[in-house]
Amino acid sequence: MGGGRLDTISKRNHHAAREVETLFWRALCDSPEAAKEYMAKDCIMINPLFAGTSKPMNNESEPTIDQILEGAEPWTGYSFHGDPMVVEIDLMAVALCYKVTLFKKSSKGGTREVVASVSSSWRQTAGADWLLCAQHVAYCDDADD
Repeated sequence: MGGGRLDTISKRNHHAAREVETLFWRALCDSPEAAKEYMAKDCIMINPLFAGTSKPMNNESEPTIDQILEGAEPWTGYSFHGDPMVVEIDLMAVALCYKVTLFKKSSKGGTREVVASVSSSWRQTAGADWLLCAQHVAYCDDADD
Protein backbone atom coordinates (compact mmCIF):
# COMPACT_ATOMS: atom_id res chain seq x y z
CA MET A 1 0.00 0.00 0.00
CA GLY A 2 2.96 2.23 -0.40
CA GLY A 3 5.08 3.92 2.18
CA GLY A 4 6.35 7.40 2.56
CA ARG A 5 5.31 10.45 4.45
CA LEU A 6 1.66 11.40 4.63
CA ASP A 7 2.52 15.09 4.43
CA THR A 8 -0.37 16.29 2.24
CA ILE A 9 -4.14 16.01 2.49
CA SER A 10 -4.13 14.09 -0.78
CA LYS A 11 -1.65 11.50 0.51
CA ARG A 12 -3.61 11.13 3.74
CA ASN A 13 -6.87 10.69 1.80
CA HIS A 14 -5.36 8.01 -0.45
CA HIS A 15 -3.93 6.20 2.57
CA ALA A 16 -7.23 6.47 4.49
CA ALA A 17 -9.19 5.14 1.49
CA ARG A 18 -7.11 1.97 1.30
CA GLU A 19 -7.16 1.57 5.07
CA VAL A 20 -10.93 1.94 5.49
CA GLU A 21 -11.62 -0.37 2.53
CA THR A 22 -9.44 -2.99 4.23
CA LEU A 23 -11.29 -2.51 7.53
CA PHE A 24 -14.63 -2.84 5.74
CA TRP A 25 -13.70 -6.19 4.15
CA ARG A 26 -12.24 -7.42 7.44
CA ALA A 27 -15.58 -6.65 9.09
CA LEU A 28 -17.45 -8.45 6.28
CA CYS A 29 -15.29 -11.52 6.92
CA ASP A 30 -15.53 -11.38 10.73
CA SER A 31 -19.21 -10.51 11.03
CA PRO A 32 -21.07 -8.95 8.07
CA GLU A 33 -23.45 -7.15 10.44
CA ALA A 34 -20.45 -5.34 12.01
CA ALA A 35 -19.65 -3.80 8.62
CA LYS A 36 -22.67 -1.50 9.05
CA GLU A 37 -20.60 0.76 11.33
CA TYR A 38 -18.50 1.73 8.27
CA MET A 39 -21.54 2.55 6.12
CA ALA A 40 -23.44 5.80 5.72
CA LYS A 41 -27.16 5.56 6.47
CA ASP A 42 -27.88 6.50 2.84
CA CYS A 43 -25.40 3.99 1.38
CA ILE A 44 -26.32 2.36 -1.94
CA MET A 45 -24.90 -0.98 -2.98
CA ILE A 46 -24.86 -3.80 -5.50
CA ASN A 47 -23.20 -6.82 -3.92
CA PRO A 48 -24.19 -10.26 -5.22
CA LEU A 49 -21.56 -11.88 -2.97
CA PHE A 50 -23.79 -11.22 0.04
CA ALA A 51 -27.20 -10.44 -1.43
CA GLY A 52 -27.27 -13.25 -4.00
CA THR A 53 -28.58 -10.75 -6.56
CA SER A 54 -27.26 -7.84 -8.61
CA LYS A 55 -30.25 -5.72 -7.68
CA PRO A 56 -29.37 -2.26 -6.31
CA MET A 57 -30.01 -1.94 -2.57
CA ASN A 58 -30.23 0.73 0.09
CA ASN A 59 -31.96 0.87 3.46
CA GLU A 60 -35.32 1.48 1.84
CA SER A 61 -35.13 -1.37 -0.69
CA GLU A 62 -36.66 -4.77 -0.11
CA PRO A 63 -34.62 -6.37 1.36
CA THR A 64 -32.57 -3.57 2.90
CA ILE A 65 -28.78 -3.56 3.11
CA ASP A 66 -29.11 -3.96 6.88
CA GLN A 67 -31.29 -7.06 6.46
CA ILE A 68 -28.85 -8.58 3.95
CA LEU A 69 -25.86 -8.02 6.24
CA GLU A 70 -27.68 -9.32 9.32
CA GLY A 71 -28.34 -12.65 7.60
CA ALA A 72 -25.16 -12.93 5.52
CA GLU A 73 -22.69 -15.78 5.84
CA PRO A 74 -19.21 -14.36 6.45
CA TRP A 75 -16.35 -15.12 4.08
CA THR A 76 -13.28 -16.63 5.75
CA GLY A 77 -10.83 -14.26 4.10
CA TYR A 78 -10.00 -11.95 1.25
CA SER A 79 -6.99 -10.79 -0.73
CA PHE A 80 -6.65 -7.63 -2.84
CA HIS A 81 -5.02 -8.02 -6.25
CA GLY A 82 -2.30 -5.40 -5.79
CA ASP A 83 -3.07 -1.95 -4.43
CA PRO A 84 -6.55 -0.53 -5.01
CA MET A 85 -6.59 2.46 -7.37
CA VAL A 86 -7.76 5.60 -5.58
CA VAL A 87 -9.07 8.90 -6.87
CA GLU A 88 -10.07 11.92 -4.81
CA ILE A 89 -13.56 13.06 -5.64
CA ASP A 90 -13.34 16.06 -3.36
CA LEU A 91 -11.40 17.17 -0.29
CA MET A 92 -13.54 14.82 1.85
CA ALA A 93 -14.49 12.08 -0.63
CA VAL A 94 -12.63 9.28 -2.40
CA ALA A 95 -13.34 6.37 -4.71
CA LEU A 96 -11.48 3.09 -5.15
CA CYS A 97 -11.42 0.38 -7.85
CA TYR A 98 -9.77 -3.01 -7.48
CA LYS A 99 -10.08 -6.76 -7.79
CA VAL A 100 -10.39 -8.99 -4.76
CA THR A 101 -10.40 -12.73 -4.15
CA LEU A 102 -12.69 -13.95 -1.38
CA PHE A 103 -12.37 -17.30 0.35
CA LYS A 104 -15.00 -19.47 2.01
CA LYS A 105 -14.86 -22.97 3.40
CA SER A 106 -16.76 -25.29 1.11
CA SER A 107 -19.38 -27.67 2.46
CA LYS A 108 -17.38 -30.39 0.67
CA GLY A 109 -14.30 -29.71 2.79
CA GLY A 110 -12.21 -27.53 0.45
CA THR A 111 -11.96 -23.82 0.01
CA ARG A 112 -14.14 -21.90 -2.40
CA GLU A 113 -12.53 -18.87 -4.11
CA VAL A 114 -14.44 -16.08 -5.80
CA VAL A 115 -12.83 -13.24 -7.74
CA ALA A 116 -14.71 -9.95 -7.93
CA SER A 117 -14.18 -6.41 -9.12
CA VAL A 118 -15.16 -3.65 -6.69
CA SER A 119 -15.79 0.06 -6.88
CA SER A 120 -16.36 1.92 -3.60
CA SER A 121 -17.00 5.57 -2.75
CA TRP A 122 -16.33 7.00 0.70
CA ARG A 123 -16.99 10.38 2.29
CA GLN A 124 -15.44 11.84 5.39
CA THR A 125 -17.67 13.16 8.15
CA ALA A 126 -17.10 16.33 10.15
CA GLY A 127 -15.74 14.04 12.89
CA ALA A 128 -13.08 12.70 10.46
CA ASP A 129 -14.66 9.23 10.14
CA TRP A 130 -14.90 7.73 6.67
CA LEU A 131 -18.27 6.23 5.66
CA LEU A 132 -19.05 4.04 2.67
CA CYS A 133 -21.68 5.76 0.55
CA ALA A 134 -21.69 3.52 -2.54
CA GLN A 135 -20.27 0.14 -3.54
CA HIS A 136 -20.61 -1.99 -6.65
CA VAL A 137 -19.29 -5.56 -6.58
CA ALA A 138 -19.33 -7.83 -9.64
CA TYR A 139 -18.11 -11.38 -10.21
CA CYS A 140 -15.06 -11.68 -12.50
CA ASP A 141 -14.56 -14.47 -15.00
CA ASP A 142 -10.81 -14.64 -14.38
CA ALA A 143 -8.22 -13.92 -11.74
CA ASP A 144 -5.93 -11.82 -13.99
CA ASP A 145 -4.35 -8.91 -12.19
